[in-house]
Order: sequence, then structure tokens, then C-alpha cells
Amino acid sequence: MEEVKKAVAIADKDKKLATLKELMGTLVAAKDFTGLIALVKAMVDENSTIVSRPILSDFVTAVKGIKDDDSFQKKLIEKSLDFLQAQGTVFEEQISSLRYIFAKIFVKEEDYLKAATILQEIPLEGGRLYPVPFKVKVYVKIAQLYLQEEKSLEAEKFLNKAAQLVNKKGVKPKDRLRYQSSFVQIRDYNRKFSEAASGYYRLAQLVTSEESRIDALECGIRCAVLAPAGPQRSRLLALYYKDERSKKISNYPILEKMFLGRILRPDEVKIFESSLEDHQLAKNSDGVTLLEQAIREHNLVAASKVYNNISFEQLGVLLGVSTDDAEKMASTMITQDRLAGTVDQMKQLLFFKAENANTIEDWDAHIEHVCSSVNGLIDQITAKHPQWVAANVK
Repeated sequence: MEEVKKAVAIADKDKKLATLKELMGTLVAAKDFTGLIALVKAMVDENSTIVSRPILSDFVTAVKGIKDDDSFQKKLIEKSLDFLQAQGTVFEEQISSLRYIFAKIFVKEEDYLKAATILQEIPLEGGRLYPVPFKVKVYVKIAQLYLQEEKSLEAEKFLNKAAQLVNKKGVKPKDRLRYQSSFVQIRDYNRKFSEAASGYYRLAQLVTSEESRIDALECGIRCAVLAPAGPQRSRLLALYYKDERSKKISNYPILEKMFLGRILRPDEVKIFESSLEDHQLAKNSDGVTLLEQAIREHNLVAASKVYNNISFEQLGVLLGVSTDDAEKMASTMITQDRLAGTVDQMKQLLFFKAENANTIEDWDAHIEHVCSSVNGLIDQITAKHPQWVAANVK
């Protein structure tokens, strides 16, 4: 392009810079693809980095500012990178910035794997010294992109890299929050549902928007339901049940029944199942889904609050499994201290042990819930009838 050749030929560096900047503005405004690529190529061939680097930095800013034309922006970045990579060490900063913009275009197109691949081409562990906040931002972004495709192993790899830097000075709070969110999601994908449920609840206290809080609580309730039955899950269920915001969640009914130790019906389980993510519908080595396993364990614990003892034949009918599987499940849970009881194999009976400590804890939880509900009602009455409350409530 003739205008580019004339600008590059100017001997005075200051005048050359000013002319090239003005020319770039004109080419960007006109969306002149050929002219802009000619300018990039000229800067790659330019002998003086005093001229080429600032012009290419301005080019990156100009490309970032292109709005409402992803196709043009994408084509421009792709062709520019072809030329710039020939001088990768000289223009590493500009190349990395273009790659970050390039990845964002693919995110908009929902091609998350392509976006993650592009971001991985930024040499964060070699080459120039990148600021720690930028490294954390990119590592966490790559992890989030892999999680979008439910590739938790790949996501965990990059989140582990971020873990070494996330608490260092300069890292933005929003990037720390994204790290925590991704960390919890990976626990979810890895079927560590107790840890995930606990993490989602902490996340619900940290996020700022109401929508994000509800989303975190919804994810947490799903994980709490899927967690192995036992004292830890009981604490998680109590945590979510006593949070007033949980009443806004569609899965609140199943949370309530599990917290209160009631046996769940197949139709209730079916409704809950429709809310699960793909990875939560997976089967274990026995061919049983994670949900089926969780519900059977819950119903077994619920049965322990109703019966003093039960035959394995009856238990199998209750749980929807064979007599042998019912005995195996009960024995496993007793061995793991997730169920208080003993097995009489001769009589084919399961004897449940009374757990006074747990009973007291349950009563405490129920009393606390009632008190919390009463306080909530008083607050509502006070808001509408403050004078009556002042005169009648002490």
C-alpha cells in the first residue's frame, strides 16, 4: 500500500511515528484490512523497535476497540499473528495481547476449547516476565474454559498453576473469586460432593449479586444431596436448610425432606434428577448412578430413625435393591461410621442403634429453625405495625 510505504520511508523518527499513528487511525476507521495488514508487515520489517513497538501496541489497542464486527476483528488478528510470530521474541507483548483478544472472540462463539488453546500459546512460564496478576487471570480463564466443556482434569492442571500465585500482592479480588469458583467446580466434577457443597456455600457468601448467590446455593444443594450419607452430609444439609435463601431454590423440597430424615419417594427423586448436570448423572463401577446411590443411603439412614430393626429382605424392598445388596450397603456404611447399627447375618436382620448425641443435635437444629422463623415473623410484623409491637412484645 502506497501510504504505508511513504510513512515508513520518513527519516525523522518523531514525524514517522506521528504519521504512522495517524495513518493507522484512518485505516481502522475505514476497516481497511489490506492497509492494516500492510502496516503490520511493515512494522515487522522495521529496523527500529523505537518505532515498531509503539505502533504495534497502538494497533493492538485499535483492534481491541473494534466493536460489532467480530468477523473483521477475527480475520485481522489471525493474519497479523502470522506476520508477528516471525519476530516472536521482539513483539511478545503485542502477540500475547492479540491472543487474549482472539480467545475472547471464540468465547463469544462458544468455542471454549479453541479459546483455551489460544490462551495456552501465551508463554507465561518463559520469555518475558509477565506480571503475577496477568498470569493468574490467564490461568484461571483457561481453567474456566475447560470447565465449560466439563474437562475437569485439564482445568485442574491450570488451576494448580494459579494456586501458587493467587494470594500474591496485586491479584484482583474478582480473579481470586473466579479462582475459588473454579476450585469448587472442580471438586464437583471430581465427585467430591461434600467438599463441593461446603465450597459453594462459602462462595454464596462472597459473591456480590443476588443471582450469583442463588446459583451458588443451587449448586451446593445438589452436591449436598449427592454427598455420601453420614454426619458430614447432615451438617451440610442443616447449613443449607437453615439459610432462608434456600427457600427460593427449586430443589428446596428435597433438601427439607433429607434434613428432616424422611424417606424420599421415586417421583420426588425424578424431579430432582432433572436438575442435575451431566457429570452428576454418571454411574459408579456397579452400574448405579450417583443419585441412586445417594438416595439409597439416605433412605437407609431415614429408616434407622423409624425402625429399631429390619430384615434385609424388607430393607431391599424399601431401597429398591436385592437382599444381598441391602446387606452389603448397610455393612459398608456401618464400617465407615456413617450408620449406627449392627448386622445379624444368621437372622438376616439389621439392628439400629439409638444415637442420643445426634438426637440432641437434631432437636437443637429444629429449635433453632423454629426460633429463626419466629424472629422472621416478628421482623415482618414490626415493619408493618411498629407501635403495636412496642406495646405488646417485650
